[in-house]
Amino acid sequence: MKKLNTLILTLFISLGVNADIVKNSANIIKDTKTNYLWQDTKDVSTTKRNFEDAVGYCENLELDGHKSWKLPGFMELFSIVDTKVYKPTISENFKFVVSDNYWSSKTFGHAASKEAFVINFLSGAFNREKMDKVFYVRCYKKSN
Repeated sequence: MKKLNTLILTLFISLGVNADIVKNSANIIKDTKTNYLWQDTKDVSTTKRNFEDAVGYCENLELDGHKSWKLPGFMELFSIVDTKVYKPTISENFKFVVSDNYWSSKTFGHAASKEAFVINFLSGAFNREKMDKVFYVRCYKKSN
């Protein structure tokens, strides 16, 4: 599985495969390539949470009548990185964004290390961070 994720990540970067982002509503952006809906509210750029709070926040989010949001996995979150732009490395269709770390739900070492992966939207770089640190959160869900 690790090799498959690495291969997919490499393909995203080398082929320049980026999301096809369109506005779905005042608070939701849709990626028509993946059929994912993405939260795009002020909270995404103003409130930091630790990992546990980020998971709970997404699970309890209701936005424009949509429920069942999740903290995105690493590949889901990386799918909205736009490697053709910098600071931030995300489509300009996203109204609320900070050039900083955003949590993914991907944990390191099955969470034994108490670390999870983040993606930094300054450059599109990723790293693992301790789960008790606070970073930004952008929830997502699969569109119906």
